[in-house]
Amino acid sequence: MNLFKPEVPFPAKVLSVQDLTRHLKGLVENDRLLSGLWVQGEISNLVKAASGHCYFTLKDDQAVIKAALWAGNRRKIAHDFKNGDFVMVFGGLSVYPPRGEYQIVVSDLRPAGIGALYEAFEKLKKKLQAEGLFDSERKLELPFIPRGVGVVTSPRGAVVQDIFRVIRRRFQNMPIYLVPAKVQGEGAVAEIVAGIERLNQDARVDVIIVARGGGSLEDLWCFNEEAVARAISASVKPVVSAVGHETDTTIADMVADRRAATPSVAGELVVPVKSELLDLIARQTGRLNRSAKSRLALERERYRSAASCRFLVKPSLLVAERRVRVMNLGREMESGFKQFITRAQHRYAMAVSRLAGLNPLTLLKRGYIMATDSGGRVINSTAGLSQDQELTLCFADGKAVARVVNVKKESADAAS
Repeated sequence: MNLFKPEVPFPAKVLSVQDLTRHLKGLVENDRLLSGLWVQGEISNLVKAASGHCYFTLKDDQAVIKAALWAGNRRKIAHDFKNGDFVMVFGGLSVYPPRGEYQIVVSDLRPAGIGALYEAFEKLKKKLQAEGLFDSERKLELPFIPRGVGVVTSPRGAVVQDIFRVIRRRFQNMPIYLVPAKVQGEGAVAEIVAGIERLNQDARVDVIIVARGGGSLEDLWCFNEEAVARAISASVKPVVSAVGHETDTTIADMVADRRAATPSVAGELVVPVKSELLDLIARQTGRLNRSAKSRLALERERYRSAASCRFLVKPSLLVAERRVRVMNLGREMESGFKQFITRAQHRYAMAVSRLAGLNPLTLLKRGYIMATDSGGRVINSTAGLSQDQELTLCFADGKAVARVVNVKKESADAAS
């Protein structure tokens, strides 16, 4: 049997299955569109492996595609999912060579149709944030011990029971005022807003809890409505938002004065533990009593010391003692002043004596004569004298004019 048709040329290269699959894998995984895209469909053949990985088929009425969700990405997805759920998945296409199959490797998974809600959520979030409704400066402080706690939630279900149980355990006689309200579906927004406004007008209430259990984004949507956010923002009393589970975040959480991860945590936030307060009061009372007793004992000791003081017993003794002290100080001052005057007079006499000894007239009175030239300069040497030079001679009782007749100079040895 002839295996080759005459019109088909013999191939120059024959690809192996592996080569072909590798080529297709490169084409698929390197394609920009196929490396990151959203696909929606119904989940079927779901397998949740012990390793945490999930494998399922995404299908519609015309086609199917296999999908893989690795454990690391699965932990980031807040929504649970099961067979029959209509979902949107985000990921990239990948080829699995051992079976020659392509699949989408999922990195995010959301209920289908939820994109519009997310868009509305982000739009309102940006609007209120721009108005300052999320600013920490406008948030009210929770009262330390409120007169009463107001709760806006459904009267049925575990949420209201959790809040009541926690508050009663922490503060047994704390008044709790429940305003029943729908927390899902038609009319829920109006009832929540009315409940907040009603508790704001109740003088018995100092703090308000707005609460609901967990659920999908659609279930919690009434807490993402602008009317609810405006009511919380306008509240003159602090509002604690306890909506959904810890991973759920609503607009109400962002506007509220405090956010509680769960309704039970909200009960813990609004009231302290009464037994701990009583213990603290008892300890502080004991410290106050001990401090008062210590201070009283100190004052008694001061009183006894004062009572035994002789000056306080007889004040005239203090006056007499101070009088004697003043008199002694006066005498000491007078004696010191006299000594100062005496020393000053002595210094004055000594100075006068020194000045008198330096007075030229004193020497003149003892027979000495002072000669000056025509310029008034004192002549104390024969050097510079000339014959017929006119000199003025100063005596103790007057002056005379003389003329130099002859100058006789003596040697230094003769002078000595």
